[in-house]
Amino acid sequence: MSDTEQAGAEGAAPEDVPGGDASPGAADEPAPSAAEPAEPASAAATDRADAPATAPADDAPPKNGDSKVSPQEKERTAPRRETDEGGSFSRYQEARQQISLNRLNRSAVAQGGGNAFYAEQLSIGGDNRVEVQALSVPSLQVAQQLDCHLDVDQQAQMAARLAAQHVLLLAGKPGSGRQSTALTLLAGCCPDDRIKILHSEAPGILQEISRRADELLTPDGFVIDLDDREVKLSTLETLAHLARKQGAFVVVLGVLGRVDPDQLGPHAFEHRRPVLGEVLAVHLRRLLAGHPGACTDPDCSAEHTAAFTARMLESPQVQRTLDGAVSVRSVVEFAEVLAQSVHTEDTSLTEVIGQWRDRLRRLAKQLLRVPTETPQGSVLDPHRQAFRIAYAFFHGLPLADVFEAGQLLSASVLPRYETRELAPANHVFERELDQLIPPEMLASADAASDGRADDNPRCARLVDEELMHAVIEVVWHDYDSLRHPLLEWLTALVAGPLERIRVRAAQIAGILLCHDFDSVYRDLIRNWAGGKNTAYRQSAALALEMAAHDPRLMQRVRGQIRSWLGSPRWQFQDSAARAYGTLVGAQDVPDTLWALRELGTRPELAFSSSVAFSMAWLYLSAAPGPASDALDHWITSDNDHLTQHAIRTLLILSRYSAGPDRRDRPVLADTAMTDPDRADALVRLWRHALMGQHSSTRAWDQLRRWLLAGDADKELAAFLDALVPRICARPLSLRAGFYLGMWAGRHPDSRTVRQLRHQLAKGTFATPSAS
Repeated sequence: MSDTEQAGAEGAAPEDVPGGDASPGAADEPAPSAAEPAEPASAAATDRADAPATAPADDAPPKNGDSKVSPQEKERTAPRRETDEGGSFSRYQEARQQISLNRLNRSAVAQGGGNAFYAEQLSIGGDNRVEVQALSVPSLQVAQQLDCHLDVDQQAQMAARLAAQHVLLLAGKPGSGRQSTALTLLAGCCPDDRIKILHSEAPGILQEISRRADELLTPDGFVIDLDDREVKLSTLETLAHLARKQGAFVVVLGVLGRVDPDQLGPHAFEHRRPVLGEVLAVHLRRLLAGHPGACTDPDCSAEHTAAFTARMLESPQVQRTLDGAVSVRSVVEFAEVLAQSVHTEDTSLTEVIGQWRDRLRRLAKQLLRVPTETPQGSVLDPHRQAFRIAYAFFHGLPLADVFEAGQLLSASVLPRYETRELAPANHVFERELDQLIPPEMLASADAASDGRADDNPRCARLVDEELMHAVIEVVWHDYDSLRHPLLEWLTALVAGPLERIRVRAAQIAGILLCHDFDSVYRDLIRNWAGGKNTAYRQSAALALEMAAHDPRLMQRVRGQIRSWLGSPRWQFQDSAARAYGTLVGAQDVPDTLWALRELGTRPELAFSSSVAFSMAWLYLSAAPGPASDALDHWITSDNDHLTQHAIRTLLILSRYSAGPDRRDRPVLADTAMTDPDRADALVRLWRHALMGQHSSTRAWDQLRRWLLAGDADKELAAFLDALVPRICARPLSLRAGFYLGMWAGRHPDSRTVRQLRHQLAKGTFATPSAS
């Protein structure tokens, strides 16, 4: 048995996790039961690294989920305050969505992008404006794209469709050359100097552009990259009408899987990347076209460069390199490296290819190397290396986060592991950002092809996101004495107050798991999963989710989570519940629902919202149907704990809207409006929540928000006029009259509230309702 699986099975994490009680939320979590059983040594996994850990058979809680809770079990759990019913879930999930990493290190997988999670709170009467940035693409950049662009399948049809409809959606994988195709198509419809990129970090950019068409859409060409956000046919049709009216041409970039071209009518095409060998050929010829005239070698000629290009394209080594290329952009970079080696002997081709593959790793080592002397003396060391690590790790996040993390590493963590002389006095102006971060590490100021040049606040931008993974690999493998400071730094970061910093630190830990699962789990993740701090346990779950992007580790990650589920310690059980609310849980929905039900029956998790959070995530991002069916069974279960978890899940989900184009419609109501069975289940959930001792106040307030949302949505109002009387039937009718009277005074213009008060006065609420 490996040390990793032994740790997960036994659940013997130390109680004194660093900072375990310092983070917010620690007081809201359940304390260990007084009669905690001994750690079973038999809760072991198999010795194979790729085999799942097995849950203990004797010490695991019983699986009779519908059994009544015994008085002894109730006494084991001391009265505690319940955790927040949705606020922290919203903040955490929004942070996950905003800073998700696009891919893991190339030694793990070629690509894989966190969670495609849509999380938008139902906002009534607030400002729903989305900030949209417009960036002009230089005409020189457009000309360069046109000079070396290779037509893709159906490009002629794409051009005709864009000219006729003014809106086109290209659905393809990142790195397939979608942006080059978009710029080429737009250049055929408008002048080269009239092409812009529209960008927004928030969801709903297409809806915002539609609302502000007069302001944002001018007689120009526009590129909009949706990342992994959803798009609907009705939205594209509305945008096409407005673009035609304004004389604008719009190309939208989407991701296959989230954007299905077959469901988006005539506006969408699947974008397949061109043949990579042809991409290499056209860029090599462009780069070497003027080389003979500028070369100092007297033997250099056009015939020499043509022969070199032919040899490179026919080389088996070059072909194998192209087979492993992850994007069109990487092939372009490869062409630049080959062009610089035009006079290199063919026997050195292996070395040239190796340098290209390892270029980012060599850059990372160069960035972290301690120089013999700097223009500013030794004042910047070792702060400079710490700040560069922080800048790389927090790529895409505000510079304020980089400053805070770098200061924590250099001033608080590293001094514990170094022997330093008395530090000289530091002057504020000696730590200029341009001196700390070299130009070769930074994205160029005008290379904002993703539309993020005008960051506000300013963010860390690496020249290549892969450089972050290269720095992680170098820090872990090339600096023996840096491993423990790195783990301590990540532990301190996940205990901080900002969700986005905690999420990124957990993602870094997940990437480290891909490099060394046993060591990182034993020294870091196990301590987080067994900690009494909510932030640690949530970070442990997210780290395993990040590691699960590596196909080689998926089964091992699932086995580790199952081992947590079988642990008698509530901390590991809670970590397992949180881990099921990630990509790992979405991979096997039936098993996830069984595991969450199993965890939901346990008294140790009675006052934790982790089960409800994972059920809400599963409903919103992966399997709304199965999750709804499970909640309906939970709310009618004989197990009081399952009922409470179902109520918490309702209170979380009731905050979320059905999507960017239906911001005022709750997602639960949207589903139930077309499914009578879902409506019946929703009635049962609401009645239990409104009558619950600990949930009634929040439930009545959320119901009020639903009624106000009905004022802006006639279909929703009609649905609520029929649903609410069923929800508020006896014995809730008197309490409903009290709240409706109070809401009528607070919202005198609400038609929905007024209509329901009228129904109550007529006695329609008195009819008993099934629950």
